This record gives sequence, structure tokens and C-alpha cells, in this order.
Amino acid sequence: MTRLALTIACWIAVIGVGGALRFDQLSKRPFHADEATGARITSARMESGDYRFDPFHYHGPTLSSLAGLMCKLNGQSRWGEMTQTPPRVLTAIAGTLLVLVPLLWRRRFGDAPVLLAAALFATSPLLVYYSRMFIHESLLVLCGMLALVSLTRAPRYGIPGVFVGLMFATKESFAISMLAWSGGAVWIALENRKQLDRAWWISAWRDYRLPVATSMLTAAVVAGFFYTDGFRQPGGAIDAVRTFFVYETVDGHDKPFGYYLQLLALPVKSGGVWWFGTPVVILALLGYVSTFRRPEGRFIIRFIAYAAVGHFAIYSLIAYKTPWLACLPWAHVCLLAGFGVAGFSRNRPWVKVSLCLLVVVALVTQFHQTRHATGRFASDDRNPFAYVPTRNEMETLEPWLKQLQQIAPGRTLEPIAVVGSDYWPLPWYLRSFGKIGYWPTPSADLTRMPLVFAMPEVEDAVASQLQQTHTPLPRGLRAGVPVVLFVRNDIWNSWKDEK
Repeated sequence: MTRLALTIACWIAVIGVGGALRFDQLSKRPFHADEATGARITSARMESGDYRFDPFHYHGPTLSSLAGLMCKLNGQSRWGEMTQTPPRVLTAIAGTLLVLVPLLWRRRFGDAPVLLAAALFATSPLLVYYSRMFIHESLLVLCGMLALVSLTRAPRYGIPGVFVGLMFATKESFAISMLAWSGGAVWIALENRKQLDRAWWISAWRDYRLPVATSMLTAAVVAGFFYTDGFRQPGGAIDAVRTFFVYETVDGHDKPFGYYLQLLALPVKSGGVWWFGTPVVILALLGYVSTFRRPEGRFIIRFIAYAAVGHFAIYSLIAYKTPWLACLPWAHVCLLAGFGVAGFSRNRPWVKVSLCLLVVVALVTQFHQTRHATGRFASDDRNPFAYVPTRNEMETLEPWLKQLQQIAPGRTLEPIAVVGSDYWPLPWYLRSFGKIGYWPTPSADLTRMPLVFAMPEVEDAVASQLQQTHTPLPRGLRAGVPVVLFVRNDIWNSWKDEK
């Protein structure tokens, strides 16, 4: 009973820490450009009542579908009513539920490995950071880990297909996981090819053909439900397949092959903080090595190891790289790291001490990095996980414009012009205004506009046109991306007189 009570207390502590790290001051960080885009898609679904999947841009419909429900529960059903917290609560919940996933393996592998895996999930700076962001990754990681566990627990009932279908409906990159898992299974088969005789293959075909077929059918139905908006838009199923051939990535995200190795395994000092996941990688390697000394769960542990390597190999070969793409592969590493303490009680004393020290270092350093990543570096490009972050000053834009509106002629700042491209998340901070025009190049009537936002590529052209009528106010939009706000002179002069 004492051991059980201690185990329960540890799980409560791990879940509590994981939840606290994900929900603490959830609305404080400025909205990322991808979050703003997702919020716009969500609001369009709520306002129109239907959804059509775009195979060329964005990702699957699961995120906007569930976020719409979350927003409506908070009394927000339109673009202008939305706030940052409800959509982020959705991904924070998914991130917290991820901490519970290792529990499903407790009876099979014991308390220590699964509890350590859960603790690594709970404190990982990468996983926590993107659980606090309204993008697809948190849902994809949760569904991916549930699919991975269900493949070893209940394959007979089509349950893996539910989670694979949800992965597909969340993001097209689920296909990379399918490749990595398939590669891991093939490698396991090659390692054990001497034991896989004809009788084994006949038995496997007899026992698993129906579960596999059921899971494949279930995955197709679940994914199809979301892509077709509840089977109301049949063309969405075709577009879901088309997206693998026509999806268009954004330029400027090409990285070298070793990007993820440097991001997660090699220590890097930035902003006075050391960022690294080296102890977790060492524990994962120990988890794999342990399979050569102990037969318990050998196939599953090695499968996770090969799947992790497969994920990172594929993502590293793809030129397009962002930190959040590493979330699901890194979750495999954290799960594998839990097995680094498998069979702890059978180790020699010095090994036990070494393992305890390594676990403490891994958890303490992760927690330390996470607090910095979600705290003062939450929207700072010195944080390696804060990819092209929105400048903090954008949070003051809307309140200042509301003050400016009070002294503007007719108490209005509309219509507002945004000139240039790649202006997200600016529309999020202008969502309370109704008349906004977006032009790739300056139009002829900009001089009458109360406010004009100019992106860098058109700044000179806009400045030339408005030099007699507007006052330029430089601001920061995203890391390395400025924006200039031109305020019409009569409004600006009234503001200066007011102050």
C-alpha cells in the first residue's frame, strides 16, 4: 500500500507539473502567425457553418473543428470576438493528456519506465512550448502516441485505426509516421528473420488480417468524416489525397541536414541559457541498449527506437524544417528514454546511482529550459523553439488603436489598408475593425486612408506616396520582419495635441 500510494503521488505530481507548465499564463505570449491563420480558419467555419478543405495550403481540419467548439463554449463565434485563450486551451489539453499516455503501458512495463516517460513528456521544453501554441502539432503528437500504444495493446478492435485516422485528419505529415513505423516493423522482422518461419507467417495472417483490415477501414472513415465536414462535402475526401501531391510549402524554411540534431541533442547557449536535450538522448540510448541484456518488451522497445530514427531521418532529408515538426519524433525519444531505467532494481549499486543522477539532470534541465522557453523567452528569437516569433509590441497595437480611434474624426480609423505580403499575424490584431483592405502593391487612393500598414517590400513605394499626408511609425511585426504604420496627419496631430 505504501508503494502504491507513492506511485499515485508521483503520477499526480507529474500530471500536475505537466498541466501547470502548459496552462500557466497561457494568453500572455503574442499570437504567432500560424496561430492567427488557424484562428481565421476557425472563425470562418463558425461564421459560415461549413468547411472546405484546401489541399494547397494549411493542414487538416481537426484543429479548427475542435477549436470552434472550444470557442463557442466560451461565447465566441465570430472573428472579432475571438481571444487567444480558448484555442490555446485546446492544444494545452492535448499536451496534458499526452502525459497520461504512458500509463497505458504500466501493467506491461512496470511503474519506473512509464513514469519517467511521462515526466519527460511533462517537462520537455519542445513539447510544452508547442502545447501552448494553437497549431496542429500537439494534437498530432497525442494521436500519434495513442496510435503507437494501441498497436501493441488492442489491435483486434480497429482502435489503432481511430487514432491513425485522427492523425491523418490533423496533418498530412502523418504519412511520415506511417513510413517510419513501417520501416521500424520491417527492421524488427529482419532482425528476427530466422524465427519467422512459414508457420509464423501463416499464424500472423490468420490472427491479424481482420484487425488490420478493420483498422484501415476505421482510419479511412474517421479521416473522411473530418475532411468531408461530417460527410457533407464528399470532395474533401479526394482533396485529402490530393494534398500529398499539390501542397505548397512556404519559402525561407530550408535548413541543413543536421538541424534537428543541433536543436535537440547538442548544447547551445543563447540568451544566457543552455538549451539541450542531451540527457534524454543518453537515456534513450540506454533504453535501446537494455534490450540486448533483458528480453522483456524487447521488440516494442526496439520498434520505438527504429521508429524514432526513421522519423528524424525522413524529416532531416526534407529541406523544409521547423522546430515543431520534431515534436512527434521527439516524443518517441522521450518514450524510449523511459526504458533507460527498465530493470532498475537488478542493476549494480553504482549503476543505480548513475541512473538516478542522469534522470535528475534530465528532468531538472528540462524544467529549467521550459520555464525560460515559456517565460521571458516565450516570444524571443533567442529561444530556439520560438520560431519566427511575433514581437511583443504587437500586443499593445490594438489597445493603442482603440485610444487613437477616440480622437479620430468621426471616431473611426476605417478603412484600414495593409499593403504587401506575408503580413500575418497582423490581421489578428486588427480583427476588431470591420473595413480592412489587403493589397499586394500600393493602390492609387492610399492618401485618404486613415491608417496604412506597409510591409518591408513595399515600404519605399508607400512612403513616397504618403510623404505629404501621413506620419510613419515603425513597428516590429515578427522577428526580423518590421512593419511601418502610416497614420494620417490630421489623426496624428490630434493624438499629439491630446497627449
